[in-house]
Amino acid sequence: MENESITLCELLLTVRKEIANTFSDAYWIRAEISEIRENANGHCYLELIEKDSSGKLIVAKSRASIWADTYKILKPYFVKETGQELKPGMKLMVQVSVSFHEVYGFNCTIRDIEPTFTLGDLAKKRLETIKQLHDDGIWDMNQSLELPMPLNRIAIITSSTAAGYGDFIDQLQNNKSGFKFKTRLFPAIMQGDGAAESIIEALDTVYEIHEKYDAVAIIRGGGSTTDLLAYDEYELAASCAQFPLPIITGIGHDRDQSVVDMVANIRCKTPTAVAAFIIDQMDETANHLLDLEETMKQQISDNLEMARKRLKEGAVNFSQRINLLLKEEEQTIERDQINFKHVVSLLLMKQKQELKDSSLKVSQRLSLLLKEEKQAVERSQSNFLHIISLLMMKQKQELNVKRDQFKTAVKNQFSEEKHELAMHEKSVQFLSPDYILKKGYTLTLKDGKAVKSQAELKSGDLITSVFIDGKKESIIK
Repeated sequence: MENESITLCELLLTVRKEIANTFSDAYWIRAEISEIRENANGHCYLELIEKDSSGKLIVAKSRASIWADTYKILKPYFVKETGQELKPGMKLMVQVSVSFHEVYGFNCTIRDIEPTFTLGDLAKKRLETIKQLHDDGIWDMNQSLELPMPLNRIAIITSSTAAGYGDFIDQLQNNKSGFKFKTRLFPAIMQGDGAAESIIEALDTVYEIHEKYDAVAIIRGGGSTTDLLAYDEYELAASCAQFPLPIITGIGHDRDQSVVDMVANIRCKTPTAVAAFIIDQMDETANHLLDLEETMKQQISDNLEMARKRLKEGAVNFSQRINLLLKEEEQTIERDQINFKHVVSLLLMKQKQELKDSSLKVSQRLSLLLKEEKQAVERSQSNFLHIISLLMMKQKQELNVKRDQFKTAVKNQFSEEKHELAMHEKSVQFLSPDYILKKGYTLTLKDGKAVKSQAELKSGDLITSVFIDGKKESIIK
């Protein structure tokens, strides 16, 4: 049986040879990156996977390698064409050759890559994002917001070093109409990995103080189509669609309309186009205010003219009416003066009598109250002394009870301590050597030391046996 078997190494070498013979060509395969790691020596190591139609279950997995001399060519080529670094979750079409090693196992060596396949997958994800926004019912939420008038408090989300940001600010500050704008920069990464998360964080910061602003401008310079991939991500698009302030975008060119552009309130081509739009809105507001001013001036002029005519027509009637009223008023005042004097005289007499009656009643009432208060104080004093006496008697009784309780407790404690001492004394007696010897036990000594085991004695040793009534010496045979 041993002669018929082969070693593990022999088996795997056979597999290696068969794979090399059977799969000698290169193959184009579609797969997803699960893990990727760049080594210090320039090699790139990946784990490629394939999932089922649900996108949850992995149905295939393999190690893959891109050797340094190939990787230094493929990496910049892929980034240039797609604007993306190779990263987990990305779908690829790559040309591979397969190999098997008896120690390291199966491996796919990547020789070439097709970036258009990855771009096609990104376009598919973009359509899925648009559909999800519609399904969630948030697609046109920001679009439905009305732009405030005036539009001059702008929260700006962009990179602080972006050239487009400088042009945007310069155009706002140096507008020919002299409008004043309040702006604040909320810095964010505007392209590449982490851009979507960075812009969402900036939006969250603006949201905390959104009542201080009229709109949000998301701006950046132009670039390749793949530079705008972050603006097709669902989380960023959803945040923009649901934002409570109108969002104005200037993140690309006419040919590069992102999902964020689609859900924004206003979409412009460039940062300078955003600035021009905001200035135009202010011009419209100014013109609207001028129209209102002219309308108000005309209405005021018409109202003044009408008032002058009415005033002139009513002046004569008013003068006549005033004279008649003055005459009637003089007559009324004369009659009222006579009646007023008589009424005042009667009121004074009545008030004087009421004051006299009130003084007498107050005096009587005070006398009665003083008498009642004096009696109440006397009763309170008597009750207080009686209560004090009762309290002192109660305290004395409680003190006597506590003194008797203390005496009893001390007596009981003394008795318990005495009993415990007697028990200890008896225990000491039971453990004394004399007591043990009285029981018939002996103590064996050798050279003045107690012998605890027969192993300590040998033939010819002199030992001493101690009894309760004396000692005996003997020799071991």
